[in-house]
Amino acid sequence: MSDFERLNDINQRVWNEGFTDKNLSDLELIAEDIKNGAAVFERIPYAQQSGLSKGSEILCAASVICRGCPCTESEARQIYDTDDLVGEAAIQEHIVEIWARLSGVWIENPEEYLDNLCLLQDNGSESVVYFDVYNRIVYKLISLKHYTVLRLALDRIIIHNALFPETTLKVIGFARGCNGDFVVVVSQPYVVGDLITESERMSFMYKMGFEDAGMDYGMHLNFKTDYLYVGDLNEFNVIKGESGLNVIDADCRLNVPSLECGGNYQFPQPEINFSDPFYDWRDYIVGSVGV
Repeated sequence: MSDFERLNDINQRVWNEGFTDKNLSDLELIAEDIKNGAAVFERIPYAQQSGLSKGSEILCAASVICRGCPCTESEARQIYDTDDLVGEAAIQEHIVEIWARLSGVWIENPEEYLDNLCLLQDNGSESVVYFDVYNRIVYKLISLKHYTVLRLALDRIIIHNALFPETTLKVIGFARGCNGDFVVVVSQPYVVGDLITESERMSFMYKMGFEDAGMDYGMHLNFKTDYLYVGDLNEFNVIKGESGLNVIDADCRLNVPSLECGGNYQFPQPEINFSDPFYDWRDYIVGSVGV
């Protein structure tokens, strides 16, 4: 069975049957294979597969689960607004939450959990950030504010890890914040440094094979290739450390035509039959894990 067939098989079984013991075991196996480079996750370009390996088996498993959910209109159009996240879009969050609870990677009261680990806290436009200065680790509660669905937020983490391995985002779990919104809980190396100049930022990205995306009124913060888009590289998100430039945060996406950024990446289409509704088994699973 090919990797594509294995992914279709586990996605279809999860959709039809829920997280049976066998489905949980098989999902764990393919997530482990993806992390170890023994299987290819076809949604991501081959050159960026390392982003899965660096991000943990939790990231790999959640990405596989989201792969097996229907694509929504807002996701296809890359709408930059998640206030109306309902219906099929919310299914991705719900299924990953069920799996995370069953797998022991759901974090209750994440703010309290991280307050006990860290001394400092800051808020970004999409994340709550905690600093464990002594162990040189940053923890983030990443919301879906800048993404239409969880699937795109996971893409962002994978691409970031592949392009900027010095500041890898390692997924350690999932949660709902104090406002009830779904969040991805990640850790990242804590780095310090100085502000960079515009020319340094542009040279850095050009050397990686990107060109200016021309979508930011001449500020040179957004870059693209045929397959990838990286944006929001402002002075707070890129710093100059001892070993060079470090991107600590960025808007990373697959440059599909719907992004309207001159890209030509095409998502491979999973072969999943959604005619048997997810809701047929959801009530049983929900009752069994108390969500």
